[in-house]
Amino acid sequence: MPSTRVLFVPVSGGAGSGEVQRCRLLAQALQQRWPSVEPQFLLAPGNDADPFATTTLSASPTRVPDEVRAAIARLQPALVVFDGNARVATLAAARKAGARTLLISSRPSARDRGFRLRRMAQLDAHWLVGAELRGAPDWRERLARWRHPRVDVRRFATLFAPPAPAAPVLARLGLPDDAPFAVVCAGGGGHADATALFADAATQLARGGIATIAVGVPASSPAIAVPALANAELMGLLAASHVALLAGGSLLVQALALDVPVVSVPLQAEQAARVRWLAQAGAVQGADANDASRLAQRAHALADDTVARGRLRAGIAQLGLHNGLEEAVDALGALAGLGRPQRSASRSPARASP
Repeated sequence: MPSTRVLFVPVSGGAGSGEVQRCRLLAQALQQRWPSVEPQFLLAPGNDADPFATTTLSASPTRVPDEVRAAIARLQPALVVFDGNARVATLAAARKAGARTLLISSRPSARDRGFRLRRMAQLDAHWLVGAELRGAPDWRERLARWRHPRVDVRRFATLFAPPAPAAPVLARLGLPDDAPFAVVCAGGGGHADATALFADAATQLARGGIATIAVGVPASSPAIAVPALANAELMGLLAASHVALLAGGSLLVQALALDVPVVSVPLQAEQAARVRWLAQAGAVQGADANDASRLAQRAHALADDTVARGRLRAGIAQLGLHNGLEEAVDALGALAGLGRPQRSASRSPARASP
């Protein structure tokens, strides 16, 4: 069967890497469902989409639209997925090359740009990904959808790989699978100061007596520092964890969808708005990002407080957060004109600790 090329063009470089990781997750799930798919990426220097073929641009795609247009013309994809990257010229270049177009927006500002009429005119689909983006359409969206009714607008609370069993990962890290533990992770790259803050907090949390797995941050012993994990493994650890200390990006919503009690530290303005909204909903404990000792104390107190964890889980349940990966992959396959999918057996997520 001839391959079908799907080109992913996420924002890359600068603060955070959520768009790159989300596109990589979608590419993996798409290829698992349809092995004939050929995912390719356009990325800024220093970003990685291994094992997928990547064209390295001189900067993030939004900054070098001419390079993006040239790559689209050369690669001739069936579908182009723009994540956080909504230049009219590059959307039009994809259409000119005969590709269908999908825009993924995970920030309120990106959502608003995506609903501008000139962009909607070049889109086949516009996905909103984020717990706080599931509200009723505002006037801008209503106008855009009235003018361009053929654009498929979908909302997802979050997208992540089905959690892998935690026990093999814990065994690899030298931890028993029946003892409580915490997960500390600052999320995507680009937050050097936050990495140091989270590393220090993880170290102090572990010294307080809680087994602590620090993912992507160089914590010191007795914390267990792990440079990186596959998304399914990270989801499995979170689902089985007693408590988590996380930033306010996409990983936070993934953890909440897995029913994890979280202390969250926003690292930028849009994260602050998300954490504030989730805290007001009673689904997360917000914290200031300026003192590692206080962060460790907050996480330790939550781990010790069964009632507080129960309150957070009640708040999470009210939000109704669900993983939309299956629906997203089905929709991607339809946009790319693929045939009947080859579904893999689903795995049950690991249960969160009480």
